[in-house]
Parts: sequence; C-alpha cells; structure tokens
Amino acid sequence: MPDQPKVERFEASNDAVIYRLPLEVFSGYIAYAHLVMYQDLQFLVDVGSGFGSSHKNLVTRFDTLRKEFGVNTSFEKLDYVIITHGHVDHFGGLNEVKQQAPQAKVAIHELDRPVLINYDERVLRTRRGMAEFIQHSGVPEERSEHLMQMYMLGKRAFKSIAVDKTLRDGDLLESTLNVIHVPGHTPGLIMLQVGDILLTADHLLPGTSVALAPESLMPYTGVGHYLESLLKAGEVEGVRVALGGHEWAMEDYYEVVRRTYTSSLEKIERVLAACGERRTIYELACEIYGSLDGYSELLKLEQTGARIEFLNERGLVMIDNLEELERDHTSVLRYKRV
Repeated sequence: MPDQPKVERFEASNDAVIYRLPLEVFSGYIAYAHLVMYQDLQFLVDVGSGFGSSHKNLVTRFDTLRKEFGVNTSFEKLDYVIITHGHVDHFGGLNEVKQQAPQAKVAIHELDRPVLINYDERVLRTRRGMAEFIQHSGVPEERSEHLMQMYMLGKRAFKSIAVDKTLRDGDLLESTLNVIHVPGHTPGLIMLQVGDILLTADHLLPGTSVALAPESLMPYTGVGHYLESLLKAGEVEGVRVALGGHEWAMEDYYEVVRRTYTSSLEKIERVLAACGERRTIYELACEIYGSLDGYSELLKLEQTGARIEFLNERGLVMIDNLEELERDHTSVLRYKRV
C-alpha cells in the first residue's frame, strides 16, 4: 500500500486544537479519527473499524502525537470517545479503545445509539430489510446470495457496548463541541463544530458522494433527509476549514456543499429519466452505472433504490405492476415514470 497520509494539526478560533489521525480501516481505504483538545479536555472523535491494522494505526498515531508533536496524550487521558455515526469504519474499534480507556465516556446521537448498545438487534433488522430489498429490486437469483454475503461481511465482529452520553441536535458538549444532526447517510449522523472548524464525518466529503440507502431499510436515511441535511450544512456559519471522515481537508467548505447538493439533484434526475420504460431497481442500476461488480454492486443498488424511493414518494414514478403484486406480494417491483 502507498504511504498513508500524515497526522495533521489544526487550530480552531476557540483555542481548541484538532489532530487528524489517518487509519487504514479496510485494506487500502483510509478514514480519519480526530483528537480534539480543549483546555484540559481530550475528545477522540471516531475510532476506526477495528479490522486489520486499524487499531494498530490508532495506537501508532497517538505515539506520533507524543513523539513528534509533543502532545501530552494517551488513551488513559481521554475524557470522551464520540462516535459520529453508526458505520463500522467509524465505530468498529470502540471495544479495543475502551479496554485501554475505561474512563472515557462514550457519546453518540440518539438515533445511532442502538448500533452500540444493542448491535445484534440492529444487525438482525438490517439483514432482514436488506434481504427484502434485494428480492424486490429484481436482482438475478444467482446474484442475490452473493450480495447478502457481502452485506453481512464482518457484521458479527462488534460486541455491544454501553453509551454514557446521548447526543441531540444543538447540544454543546463541554462548552466546545456543537452537535449538528444531519441524517441521511445514517439516522444519527452528526457533524461537530469546534470554533471555526467543522468535523463533517461522512455527511460531506470533498471528492466523493456519500453512500445512501432507502429509508425503507432504516428510518432517517434516504435521499430526502440527505438533501435537507445538505441545506442545513450550508447554513452553518463561520466555517474556515472542514474535516471529513475521509479524504482531504476542505478550505472551500461552502462550495463543496453547493457542489454536492447540485450533483445530488442531477443524480435524481438521471434516475427519473431512465424510468421512461418499466424497469426494476436492478435494471435501472445497470443502465445508470454501466456495470455492477464487487462490493460496489451493492452500494450502487442501494443508491438507485434510495433515489427511486424519493421519486416514488413524490409521485414522479409509480409501481407499474400492481396487479402482479396483489397476486404475490413477493414479486419484483417495476417502476415507470408518471
């Protein structure tokens, strides 16, 4: 693998200091944890996946902070571990972190809290929902089992853990971290504003459209919530630098918000245009993306399903095989533009 990004240091307008810690959360895939230091408090925001070298990377980054930056930090000095959202590349290493930092309070938004405190239930619910989604999407039978195996990969690794602090929109944690709830990518995704620096997690990334899934799979996800959250992100005042959960720092935050919102609308229009003839979600995904292969096959299918759901809820496309569905509720759904 190429050399990983370096640890970066940022100073916020409220005198907090933020260190950006790159972690290889999956093979060849980098996510960032952030250490926020304010007065005598230390907050670790996200912890990596716990897979592969992820936790080892985190330990190494703390060594780097001490040796190269002269920071008086360690896991034992953490006051909080904040999880920005319930995706494993951001929370999966939490059990290992808590073993080394038992004193740290775990905090997460209330709508993603169930991921941590009752993980097995969340896996069961999403597995059943995904199986139904794949069936109704018209995925060929020979591909269905493969997609379910990919979806469940690694989902049994995490063990439930207690949450000490439940976060809500507008909370000001320890007078320095402003909580901004931006559902869409997950139900309880939060951004954290620290002075003039905004930690956007996976809500906003400079070079990538974040993954979306239909709200029928999980409430408070989906395209509608995501678009509303993008508008909300654009109203956050005073952002000089934004730091996402992946990719590079954003010194053009407001332009990234504008560009992302425009691109999201264009993708919805593209799906709508493809519905001139009656098609399944799988057929639409194949037409729009050209090919479906690897893990991206599942992501592309979910993205297409999320946009069809958005259009269907607004009466722009309709299910065009209702008689078939009345005879057999397990039939594939076929959509057509109104």
